Amino acid sequence: MKKILLINPPLYYSDGIPHSLDATVPPLGPLYIASYINKYSNDFKAEIIDVGVEGVDLNDMKERILASRPFVVGIYSMTPQLQGTLELARFIKNRISDKIKIFLGGPHISADSGFIDRNSNLFDYAITGEGEKTFLDSINKLASGEEIPRIIESEIINDIDSIPFPDRKLIIREKYRKSESMLFSRGCPYSCYYCSRPSISNKVRYRSVKNLIEEIKLCYNYCDGHINFQDDTFTLNKKQVMDFCNEMEKEKLQLHWECNTRIDLVDPELLAAMKRAGCELIHFGIESGNERVRKEIILKGNFTNQRIYEVFEMCKQYKIKVACYFMIGHPTETKDELSDTRNMILKSGIDVLGLSIPFPFPGSRLYDIALQEGIISTEIIDQFAEKKLGEGYSGNYPIYVSDGIEREYLFNMMKDINRKFYFSFRILWARLMQDIISPGRLKSDMIDLFFMITQGTSSRKPYKNSK
Repeated sequence: MKKILLINPPLYYSDGIPHSLDATVPPLGPLYIASYINKYSNDFKAEIIDVGVEGVDLNDMKERILASRPFVVGIYSMTPQLQGTLELARFIKNRISDKIKIFLGGPHISADSGFIDRNSNLFDYAITGEGEKTFLDSINKLASGEEIPRIIESEIINDIDSIPFPDRKLIIREKYRKSESMLFSRGCPYSCYYCSRPSISNKVRYRSVKNLIEEIKLCYNYCDGHINFQDDTFTLNKKQVMDFCNEMEKEKLQLHWECNTRIDLVDPELLAAMKRAGCELIHFGIESGNERVRKEIILKGNFTNQRIYEVFEMCKQYKIKVACYFMIGHPTETKDELSDTRNMILKSGIDVLGLSIPFPFPGSRLYDIALQEGIISTEIIDQFAEKKLGEGYSGNYPIYVSDGIEREYLFNMMKDINRKFYFSFRILWARLMQDIISPGRLKSDMIDLFFMITQGTSSRKPYKNSK
């Protein structure tokens, strides 16, 4: 059987050594593609190298590729991984063999299909969108001697029950966090201005409840029921979620799960059912504490501040923790509107905070705004990928800073909010209790604490006020 080698690259290499910010979660994209190939093909066998987790330097990579002798290599890349993606492809073509065909897939190429033409000496083909079926069709055609386009738009799979579960035997499972990442649905119908997700697919499809529970049972003993649902908007279809929760109650499996959703997509009935089924944490994207900014700029205006506080209170009532994500520095945002966000964060009683400054990623409306305002140029992606802006993602990829708000002001506000939030007695005590229960978290929490003291940001987002 011909080998297909799928690689999840690091953020970047430094002297051949890979560097990754967060390598604790299995890469679902490559896992799904590899599992699809291995189930539906008698001619190919897919393997995965997760570079950051395995610590595979470029010399080791050469040995593994030579040993594998793959028919093609597939590299899965998000925008922050472009430096590692380019360095890896260049190494394969220049140091191993220029005859190896390289496919590029993942979120970045879906939003910026021209990237492959700008790097035509490194990448042979690109697949945009969800790639399982299209990638297998493409390598089948190549194997039979057919020509295929350089850029191939993927075919959406409507029946996602037909997609096999991610085969976690393809990765070194022990190197990741001891919880499982899963998807109940694919696609998101919303168009938040900072998000490039619509360039992949906005068509929402849910798995059957039976199919999802089958995967949970398969993984249960390893993860002890700890599940992180990666869906963009988990509770979009209330009936599907209610059915899942009711079935989980019947199964009597003790789950501990978390998910992402929106303020306007939960209610007391749903939250009560989710809690009974084991939901312990909900991630909400609020993005701003100001209603004008949410409605007119972010395009997330279906809920008021009053409703936000009501939902927080509901979650508290059902003993579900709340994680919230905010950005400061939206287009046209004023200092008074920034204060609304600050006040909401510090007075709302949320349990986990994610605070950032907007990044203009290709495929998002923010990217177009930043281009129009001259904050970035059309060459910014290639400059970043080639390390012309500096080595690594954090502090080098451009942020959006609107007129009327000084960059220094944004950075100081972010540091002030983070420190006031994370050094409150309530949050420090909660973290201490969590570290006692889960000692494996102690090291990462201590690193985060150090970064919060010295820089005012998480170790996973060490912003640098230098560009």
